[in-house]
Amino acid sequence: MRILVLGATGRLGPHVVRALLADGQQTRAVSRDPERARTVLPDGAELVTTDITDDADTTLDRELEAADAALLLTPHGPDMAAVQNAVIDRAVKVGTRVVKVSGTSAGIGPTGPDACRQHHESEQYLADSGLAWSVIRPNGFMQTLIAAMARTTREKGIIANPLGGAGISLVDCADVGRAAATVLADPTKDGRHWVLTGPAAPTYAEIAATIRAETGADPTVVEVTPEQARQAARAGGATEWEAHHLAEMLAMFRTGASEYVTDDVAELIGTTPRSVTDFVRDHRELFTG
Repeated sequence: MRILVLGATGRLGPHVVRALLADGQQTRAVSRDPERARTVLPDGAELVTTDITDDADTTLDRELEAADAALLLTPHGPDMAAVQNAVIDRAVKVGTRVVKVSGTSAGIGPTGPDACRQHHESEQYLADSGLAWSVIRPNGFMQTLIAAMARTTREKGIIANPLGGAGISLVDCADVGRAAATVLADPTKDGRHWVLTGPAAPTYAEIAATIRAETGADPTVVEVTPEQARQAARAGGATEWEAHHLAEMLAMFRTGASEYVTDDVAELIGTTPRSVTDFVRDHRELFTG
């Protein structure tokens, strides 16, 4: 099967590409930055260099026509839905099956945080397009939140906790990549929203305890608000939209809305998803430098 992967060089994309190649699928990885692609993509991936937002560049149209399925994964931003809907329109012209990577199920809807509202819009647009489709909804990535904890543990000896006592069922990008590859390669998985989580929903305090037990680092958990996290993100160079997006998501997580745990990862990959303990144990060097 020939599969086109958009967003191939982001946090999740390389894991999808790696899993597809391991499954023996012909994999075409889309990137507008070939130098970065060469550093993050595994050997065997066929690189397609194009900017998917450039309507005058017909590369994407040719690739979609030649593909059996395409992974729709684009960066978060104020124009995310517009970008994704335009890709869906181009897929409709050639009838390519689309698997969309969406956001956390807790926020998907017309009244959720902005990024989740945009995901909802594109999910609906895809469902109404007439294409064969699936949607993958991963919860928060370990590679995002725990990596941030590792950095502040290493540099400052602290973990800033914006969730209070709420837990979150973080999922490893490697598991999401394997799950996405399964859906891309198997049209019988179509017409469904796959809700991907880790096996449990630990609190920040529980994650800090895991870090202590597995790495020997001893971070202090400091309580902060989502607004304080927004301000810190802006001070660190994030755009206003990015900082606001972070605060919106943290405020939602703080309510406990993303404590749910599903069996969808296990159903798709055949094994129990990796836990926070697994991730910390395998990435001790992130916490100790």
